[in-house]
Amino acid sequence: MNSQASQATHDAAELPITLRDGSEVLIRPVRPADKALVAGAYDRLSPESRRRRFLAAPSHLTAEDLRYFTEIDHRRHEAVIALDAESGEMVGDARYVRLPGDREVGEVATFVDDEWQRRGLATTLLTELTRRARANGLRRYTALVSADNRVVLEALEKQGARHRGTSGDEVELEIELPSEGLPTRLVGALQWAADGQLRLLGALARRLTPWASK
Repeated sequence: MNSQASQATHDAAELPITLRDGSEVLIRPVRPADKALVAGAYDRLSPESRRRRFLAAPSHLTAEDLRYFTEIDHRRHEAVIALDAESGEMVGDARYVRLPGDREVGEVATFVDDEWQRRGLATTLLTELTRRARANGLRRYTALVSADNRVVLEALEKQGARHRGTSGDEVELEIELPSEGLPTRLVGALQWAADGQLRLLGALARRLTPWASK
């Protein structure tokens, strides 16, 4: 691993960020000790938010789910979380899981606590995640989008997304990452896809299963 990748993947320092409404968060990589934070963030989501973000959403995350989300290698599976600077609660998450057999592609997912929507937190999380993704050698993201969600599909297609395939009622799209930064329109399209349409639990389980015995 080169020095840039090492810095991006193992730097556990909390990055203080002031959002556009003046609220403050700390951004850092997820840790194995964060299981209670992740469970608490999920439990605070309204039933509607769980359905919209996770589709086939359980009432609570299981111990296995929490291991998937927190016990990661920060290369094949990377995740950054946002903590409320005042309360210490987790209020957002962005992650990718590298596709088995393709070191340059990762499936992206994100969520933001209901009360922290529309403050620019998703943009902050996706920008930091993408910095780390590039350092880890990723060149493209994929996202699963409901086939009937023309708004998201068209938004991603306008940003150059390519179809990788269709399975049932989902379309898998591939998005090329820019060499630096993230254009505003691409952030918005990624957020809509990763936040609202991804079957997060099932998708991450499928992506992580090949690495379970390694």
